[in-house]
Amino acid sequence: MKTPRIRSTTRLANRKKIPFKYLSADVDRHGNVRFYLRRQGIPKYRMKSPYLDDSGSVTEAFSTEYHRVMAGDVDRSAEKRSEEWKPGSIGWLFNQYQRSKVFQQQAPDTQRDKRSVLGRYCDAVGHLPFQKLRKDDVEASQMKRRETPGAADKLVKYLRALFYWAMGNDQVTSHYPLSQNPAAKVTYINDSDGFHMWSTDEIAAFREHYQHGTPARLAFELLYNLGIRRSDLVKLGPDNIEGNTIRFVPHKGKGKELLVLPITRALAYALKHAPENQKTFLTTEYGKPFSSNGFGNKMREWCDDVGLKQCSSHGLRKSAATVLAEAGASEYQLMAVFGWKDPKTARIYTKQAKQVVLAQDAYDRLEKSTEQKNVPLSSPVKSSETKREKNAEKSTPQKRSGGPGGTRTPNQSVMSGRL
Repeated sequence: MKTPRIRSTTRLANRKKIPFKYLSADVDRHGNVRFYLRRQGIPKYRMKSPYLDDSGSVTEAFSTEYHRVMAGDVDRSAEKRSEEWKPGSIGWLFNQYQRSKVFQQQAPDTQRDKRSVLGRYCDAVGHLPFQKLRKDDVEASQMKRRETPGAADKLVKYLRALFYWAMGNDQVTSHYPLSQNPAAKVTYINDSDGFHMWSTDEIAAFREHYQHGTPARLAFELLYNLGIRRSDLVKLGPDNIEGNTIRFVPHKGKGKELLVLPITRALAYALKHAPENQKTFLTTEYGKPFSSNGFGNKMREWCDDVGLKQCSSHGLRKSAATVLAEAGASEYQLMAVFGWKDPKTARIYTKQAKQVVLAQDAYDRLEKSTEQKNVPLSSPVKSSETKREKNAEKSTPQKRSGGPGGTRTPNQSVMSGRL
């Protein structure tokens, strides 16, 4: 059942007029009203149930859906149960994927993100047979999202993972053989380098603005000196310190293993000014530990106050990796520090560092070569010390040593002595 058209779209677009908190409305080009639930900690959610009935009252289905989502039940697999998708459809395949061991072993944040991205995709095309999906179809879906290239490429990435899983799953291929991955050869359209890497000037500006003893400075030194993610930062506290190291198990990554990182002099000084008697180094204004997203918002405020609009917590992780690589750290040393399992990631930074070092070395050689060419091989010899002039003292003196005006050059004098 489609949401009935409502004439007073201005009234609906005003959030205060809608009797549901965190709910907003907009109108598409066909005049249909769409309702979205936006609440921190919950992905942006579009309501599916009709808003008003024929009498103009809020429908019971809409109210039930609203309270269900507010309670945290935003799992799209719950919205469309497996029995609602026909076997062999894209939606059915996605449901099978969510039940798999591969999916369940992924980080909670990754699972949540895939449910959001692929769930919205299934809302549009989930009823179609997945065996008929082709590269052109995936590219068409990607280009529909080209205004947000990062999101467009993420859809391709997740579809690629979905179909690779399907091709290696006997329960799927025994009934629905797959000869190729439709997303495998789809190229990305986002040419961004990702999060902005902090420059030395930006690092200096942040440190100058936030002195030791402030939460912002402590957070900065932890992020920069350890090169950790914000999801790990918010969990660190005095209990993670052992001797001159900080020990923790990363929140993200495959085969989570204990990381032991040294406490640098800069970080040790910052920790001396850290608040005492706290379970975590950083807490909210209410004295409770930050959530990962909550800290991200706080870091955004701190950076904005300094005028560093383009900087973020993850950008500091990139800066830390770059500094270590330029200091000569190898790929495996970077993997040990940042918890990477694939040397391909570390190779990005070592390759950049080698380029910087090699370029600098090339120009140093150029400067050295130029200086050598500009330095004379021997000191200039004074004309009074030449053999010619010493012999001239013994010979018959002449009034002038040249033509009219006596303007003979030194070279001419030397050549005339040889003739």
